[in-house]
Amino acid sequence: MTNENVQFDVEMLDGDAKARIEAISKNILGLGKKDTEATFELGALIDEASTVIGDDRLCDSWLVAHLGFTGRHARNIRAVHRNLAGLKAKCIRLAVSPTNLYKLAHAEPDGIEAVLRIYESGQRPQVREVSAILKGPGDTDDTDLPIEDRPTLTGLAKYGAQEQRSRITRMRELLSYIIAHIIEAYEPELRGRAVVKSHLREKIRLQSEEAHDLLRIMIGLLRRDDHWASAIGHLGLVDPENDGGCARLLKLLNQLQYIENVSSKTLPAFLKDSAIPQLQWSLGLKDKEIAALFEKAAEKNAPKTAKKAAKKAQAKNEPERAETPSEGPPSLEDKKTEKPKHKFERPDFLNKAAEKAA
Repeated sequence: MTNENVQFDVEMLDGDAKARIEAISKNILGLGKKDTEATFELGALIDEASTVIGDDRLCDSWLVAHLGFTGRHARNIRAVHRNLAGLKAKCIRLAVSPTNLYKLAHAEPDGIEAVLRIYESGQRPQVREVSAILKGPGDTDDTDLPIEDRPTLTGLAKYGAQEQRSRITRMRELLSYIIAHIIEAYEPELRGRAVVKSHLREKIRLQSEEAHDLLRIMIGLLRRDDHWASAIGHLGLVDPENDGGCARLLKLLNQLQYIENVSSKTLPAFLKDSAIPQLQWSLGLKDKEIAALFEKAAEKNAPKTAKKAAKKAQAKNEPERAETPSEGPPSLEDKKTEKPKHKFERPDFLNKAAEKAA
């Protein structure tokens, strides 16, 4: 029996409960745009309604019949409130989309953490990307065997798909970390300061090395007609020459893990013209997302300067004040309306003193 088939009548409730349900209904209808914060508020209201009614299924039937929800929508929103309450502030700060919140509300902690790390890197993952990250290895299998022990080549295919998803997720984390620190290191160049190579090296060396080795394994296992020598994977992998963006990314990661070999003189141009554009391509970042990373870097590197720039931009965007009338001689109209000036009268003691002096 579905929730839609369960019948519930508000009139069955006592006076206080009925009044509370009616108030909750008004609050639900009064919510505006369904953004992250509104989704949590809606979840809290639906959960409260479930408590007043006393049964989740009866509550869902009321939402379907009187407020136009579907049963699935009601369950998803309630799950957001119940399962993500501890992450509410973080999700609101990162502006996680409502649809992705529904996905996270039914996910394991590790998957939730992986998705939120992507948001923290400045990216806006699509629903299909979040679904791929959260998809468990045994979602459609009833067997208790570990995925690496599943029989037949079908089991091998599923094992390979799981490993590839895991590697892609890790690669995204590494590249997001690297580009954020490269932008942080390059940002002083925009203010006439030097790019400190030693600081950058310490921050990205290990991550660049891991990402390089991981990418070599992944593209080394792919069939490439011009590179049969590398088809056996990382055991005999040579750097590919004609594999498009992934080959260029592999070369870049090799340079980044040995960033000390890039001269200090050419380092800023290398970061601006090679590293940042290639990493942007790899992560699929938009220009506005890169701009946001630069803003974060500016706030971290020079908080006072960033604050002044923000105030200046805010002042520039404020509407201009109405012009004050130009100063000049009053017109005849003004003279007519001017109040007569108060005539100064000398006090009595001054008049008496003047008479005596005379």
